[in-house]
Amino acid sequence: MKQYNEQKILAALICGALTLSGAEYVAAAENAAEDLAVEEFSLDDYVVTANRMKVRRQEVAANVTVVTADDLAKGNYTTVTEALRDKGINVKSHTTGSYVELNGDNRVLLMVNGRRTNWNHGPIISGVDAGLMDLDTFQVENIERVEVVHGPNSSLYGNAAVGGVVNIITKRPEPGMHVKVRGEIGTQQQRRGALRVEGGDDSITYALSVSRETKGNIEYSSPDNGSLTIPDTGMNRTSEALTLDKKFTNGDLLSFEFTNTEANKSKALSVVNANTAVPKYPNARGSETIRSLALTYTWAPAWENGPQDFVRIYHTQEQQDGGFDAPLTNDMKAMGAEYQKNWLLSEKNTLIGGVSFHHENIQEENNGSLDRSANTTSLYLEDNWRWGQGWSMNLGTRWEDHSDFGADITSHLGVNKELSAATNAFLSWGQAISNPTLKMRYANTAYWEGNKDLKQEKSQTVTTGLKSKLSANTDVDVSFYYSKVKDALDWAWDGITRYYNVEQETRRGLDLNLRHTFSPQWSARLGYSYAQVEESGISDHHQLYRKNNQPNRYLLGVGYKQDKWEADMTLQHVSGRVVGDNAFLKSRYTTLDMVVNYHCTDKTKVYLKGYNLTNESYEPIAGAKKSYYMAPGRSVIFGIQHEF
Repeated sequence: MKQYNEQKILAALICGALTLSGAEYVAAAENAAEDLAVEEFSLDDYVVTANRMKVRRQEVAANVTVVTADDLAKGNYTTVTEALRDKGINVKSHTTGSYVELNGDNRVLLMVNGRRTNWNHGPIISGVDAGLMDLDTFQVENIERVEVVHGPNSSLYGNAAVGGVVNIITKRPEPGMHVKVRGEIGTQQQRRGALRVEGGDDSITYALSVSRETKGNIEYSSPDNGSLTIPDTGMNRTSEALTLDKKFTNGDLLSFEFTNTEANKSKALSVVNANTAVPKYPNARGSETIRSLALTYTWAPAWENGPQDFVRIYHTQEQQDGGFDAPLTNDMKAMGAEYQKNWLLSEKNTLIGGVSFHHENIQEENNGSLDRSANTTSLYLEDNWRWGQGWSMNLGTRWEDHSDFGADITSHLGVNKELSAATNAFLSWGQAISNPTLKMRYANTAYWEGNKDLKQEKSQTVTTGLKSKLSANTDVDVSFYYSKVKDALDWAWDGITRYYNVEQETRRGLDLNLRHTFSPQWSARLGYSYAQVEESGISDHHQLYRKNNQPNRYLLGVGYKQDKWEADMTLQHVSGRVVGDNAFLKSRYTTLDMVVNYHCTDKTKVYLKGYNLTNESYEPIAGAKKSYYMAPGRSVIFGIQHEF
């Protein structure tokens, strides 16, 4: 413990010293801003999440995946889950929700416009320790892009960002008057309708999005008995999102955002036998309501493409009613504030600093009561350098004080080298912290026993990679990571759930992606990812993590565009999974997804989507205690969209 603390303090001191070393240039910031050369950015050429400022994707010292506005339009996705899976991101789903794994880790921070949504309750989605909100609650009509940063980001965004960060960036309303309607109907009794209205003038703009979605009982392909249906597993969801923007003549922006989602979902979770479709929790259903409000004042950037100062206040509430073997109600509330300030210290150096406060309260009834609160206060600095000869660097430090665990410091360092006009290489190191949730520590019911002695999970990760444009039509990127998590959390169930710390988790893996355009009509993409997770116990003997659902993933995508037609196909093959108790039924599976668009006019299109067209029988989540989380079988959806 002493050695680890010394390493952590030393890293923080080094990063802090380097971060503050440019402070002498503050007085010259205004002159430097005037002299800074304007750099051209296209919307899809930059990412914000990895550095808290616009940076060309090629120069980011991290493995980054982006779902662009064009991707969302072509894919006609119904959920964020569909969009991320099409990009090769590992998303797990069952009846209580969907969640992401990055670098083989579900300790992922989920954000909206840079604002955290993770709960200190956890698991909200059964089996997910990080307190993640269900990915499918976010309305796709309101999303501009999704940025996924693989690897630790606690020094940028706080605890829980061990495997990485998913940042959902919403659309800003456009002036004028714009109306878009969309309707879908499909197999497995799928129905969905959505409406988005936006407008205003150069001063005030608004956007209102509403949607309603229903799905019938889950149908899946069983190992031996063909297609089966899990009874009483249908779902319905309604969602509303409102955005109001006030633009000032000096370029400042005041924005109000409100979202409301209400759902009625099955809590059957799984089946006790993959060949009989008998649910583990028959007739278990629950309602869910999620509301959030955020008010943000953003100052105009002080220089072209520079980061923006902002102040934000927010409030989120999630209520759940409905249990498994016993009544279960949750009422979770979070409120907070954040202020961020930026300085252009020189034409090569940008400093970003901020302070945030987050308060959370959870109340639960489940044959026992839980009423707990936690406060988190943070200070952070992020320093971005662009040197000569193609070198750039970003480094940062975050001090975070949690009311249960006290103060911690996390740091990170990333270096990027432009080897040529078309090729960049990067190396990064980062620390991360994930706090045990309040429920893990204080639960006291017939089904949960809290463990007040739980320690924080603390990780260190090294990532290296290469990004290259091999030709005008071909680009490739590859990254490798190695991570160690100390005091990793795991759980055991023997009539009651109880969490405990294991000695260490070790993760290593790689991601490889190749994209090529053959002609104006045809394009293709190839991908491969490898993830190995090992866990050590008291004996310090490392064992392969049996719940690793995608040890090897191969992806082939083909795109076509001609006149009014657009089509995209994604074939994915997964292998190397552990077969057996508390693991999977089969070691490999193959799925095929496809979408075809036909643009009747500039304003109208019809489309056809197909998911799991191979009708593969597989589980996205490892089973436990006679639980088999079967993925839905083949489904086909027809849709139409019109803009007024």
